[in-house]
Amino acid sequence: MDATLTKAGSSLRLGLERHLAHAPEKVWRVLTERELIKLWFPCDIQGDWKVGAALRFEFLHGEGEGLTEDQLRGEVLAVEPPRLLEFRWGNGVIRYELIPDGDGCRLLLSETLDDASWGARDAAGWEMCLDNLELLIEGGTLARFTWDAWRAKFEHYKKKFEPEHGPQDEPPADIRQE
Repeated sequence: MDATLTKAGSSLRLGLERHLAHAPEKVWRVLTERELIKLWFPCDIQGDWKVGAALRFEFLHGEGEGLTEDQLRGEVLAVEPPRLLEFRWGNGVIRYELIPDGDGCRLLLSETLDDASWGARDAAGWEMCLDNLELLIEGGTLARFTWDAWRAKFEHYKKKFEPEHGPQDEPPADIRQE
C-alpha cells in the first residue's frame, strides 16, 4: 500500500501499511530482536525495549555521518508485545502496530515529521526497509540497497507529496552513493 503524508497537529504523519502472511508474534521478533533489526533496518538500535529506556541508533554504512548526537538518540515510549512498539528517534516518533488479520497480520508503521520536505525521502526509505523486513520473514534473499531503487521510489512520492506539502528534499549529497 502506498505511503501517506498527513497533517497531525503541528507536525506531519507519514504512514505505511503492509499485510504480512505471518502471525504478529513472528513479525514482532523481526521488529525487536537486535540481530534481526540490523538485517532490514538501516541502523543498529542499541538499547532495551522497555518503556523509558534510552536508545542509540548507529548507522551501518556511514549514512549517519554529520548527524548530531541528539539525532542518534531516542527513547522507548510504548511496548505491548506483540501488538505495539513506539519509540522516539531524534525529534521524530516511530510507531509499529501489528493487527491480526486472517492467517497473518497488518503492520501499520507511522513516523512523525517536523519537516514536510522529508516526506518523500523517508517514505522511499521505509518502503525499502519494509520490503526487506518482508523478505526476511519469508526467508528470502534480502534486496541490496541501491540508490537507483531508492530514487525510483523517491520520485514516485515526490510527485505524490509535492502538490500538498511542497518541495521534497533528497538526502545530503555527501551520503548519496550515485
